[in-house]
Amino acid sequence: MTRNVIQLLAAAALLAAPFSPAKAQSECLTYHKFNCDRSRDARFSVNGQSRSALVKVGEETELNIIVYRGQDYRISVCHDSKILGEEVAIRLVEKLRTASDGEDGKRTYSETEKVLWDNTEHEMASEIEFSCTATKRIAVKVNAPGASDRKGKAADLDIGCVGILIEHMPTPGIGF
Repeated sequence: MTRNVIQLLAAAALLAAPFSPAKAQSECLTYHKFNCDRSRDARFSVNGQSRSALVKVGEETELNIIVYRGQDYRISVCHDSKILGEEVAIRLVEKLRTASDGEDGKRTYSETEKVLWDNTEHEMASEIEFSCTATKRIAVKVNAPGASDRKGKAADLDIGCVGILIEHMPTPGIGF
């Protein structure tokens, strides 16, 4: 009888394994590699700052990156639309750090944010291309409203996968 119980528990564990949170999280780690659209321009290379993560519906999450002068960038965001909704809000925000001297002579630092691009002002575009004229610290901020058919008490507990694919290439020389 004990052997049958062990076999039954082993079978139950195998059936539950595909639905485990650990597996969902590990599958999400490479979401951007297989679900985000790559540029058709072969000069773009995948940037090592690209990431994917599980995000909670309605909570903003951010990926902090550095963009370098003399490079063109393409950032695209892909997501699990069944859970997170058809469109997600995306903002590129520059992180500015300023220093000031206090009355006691000690230097203090403060961080401010400057919105560089907001897809809610650009027809909810899921990608952007730009040339970088100065090295900057920016954050890619994403907020998913949730799928309309999942609204209700438990919908704000939903989590889904978001991928941020960053591609780069040297800025092409233009002119004479």
